[in-house]
Amino acid sequence: MRLRILVLSALLLTAGIIVGLGGPPVLVPAEGSPISVRGANNVAMGDVNNDGRSDLIVTSGQSRRVTILLGDGDGRFVPGTDAALDVPESPHEVAVGDVNGDKNLDLALANHDSYRVVLLLGNGRGNFQSAPTSPIVMKDGGQPHTHGLGVADFNGDGNADLVTVNSDNDNDVAVMLGDGHGSFTRATGSPFGVGRSPYPLAIGDVDGDSTMDIVVTSTGLGPPGAAPYNDGLTALFGDGRGSFRRSQIPVKTGRTWFVAIGDVNEDKKPDLVTTHTEDRQLSVLLGDGRGNFTEMAGSPFDLGNKAWHMALVDLNRDRNADVIAAADTGVRVMLGNGRGGFVQAPGSPFATGKGTWRLAVGNVNADGKADVTTSNLESDNVSVFLGR
Repeated sequence: MRLRILVLSALLLTAGIIVGLGGPPVLVPAEGSPISVRGANNVAMGDVNNDGRSDLIVTSGQSRRVTILLGDGDGRFVPGTDAALDVPESPHEVAVGDVNGDKNLDLALANHDSYRVVLLLGNGRGNFQSAPTSPIVMKDGGQPHTHGLGVADFNGDGNADLVTVNSDNDNDVAVMLGDGHGSFTRATGSPFGVGRSPYPLAIGDVDGDSTMDIVVTSTGLGPPGAAPYNDGLTALFGDGRGSFRRSQIPVKTGRTWFVAIGDVNEDKKPDLVTTHTEDRQLSVLLGDGRGNFTEMAGSPFDLGNKAWHMALVDLNRDRNADVIAAADTGVRVMLGNGRGGFVQAPGSPFATGKGTWRLAVGNVNADGKADVTTSNLESDNVSVFLGR
């Protein structure tokens, strides 16, 4: 009987059908988790004090505060000397990168109701101060609603650039190009139109030309006719000079919410996975390496719960990309089979706290395995899970 069950499970997984597998959980709570942080609404990961260990940057929109938690290399965290940074606008979005070329990580922060990005420069010891050029005004307009922020090099000059996603009445993406010293100028053609009421973006080279591209979702929640695009996905293909060419990517389910880029079928070509607004579905689109995407057979798949932010990473070290999703009161993990299909991971969902909307993935205990942190807004804390 056991053999027959195993064979059936293998057949279902090959077909891309989601089933559950037994075995030990792929994630375990870290010692000291959850960590109390009032109003934690977003989290990022990076080594802010240059000690070779991953640290956490937690934003709290309600208190206009950023909390710095320094990692000890074993999965535990302690407040830094600048543990709580007060900022001029509520920090809903956060991105980490070196914006002034001093090889120390800096912080970019965006507020949902502003076109401005606040820059905090790091000194490499875990301390931050406002950049002389801060805030950076990403675009002009009268009704800001920022729902995405990223740091990447879009024009190939080795300097960090900024991108924001502007929702509702704007329905566009704004790009500012950095000079490597903390100053920014508007990219040619910016802002770039996308789908209706876009949400956070994904950045990567999806068309194989070695330049960074942007993929943006469309929740379809804005006024009808606000943009001439569907509520699937929009790809902005970078030209290597900071400008972009737009292309629509249809998705059967529509109302896309968060998107991630990765190779889910081991053909060395980037694919896309996306969650959907107030829906428990996960759509998988396979890429041809030239910027074209086709929704795979069996998509969308049932995540078991509506989900928000997500990531593609090899969690169980089988060299296949897995889906990790922030899902309200827990983390949902779907293990990939290397052919575009997914199966619920042992132990999933992993309980966090209420309001788990954002997550960050990295290695917090130096064991070479992917770990997961989440911000739990309504529980006023941050959860840390270690990969097994």
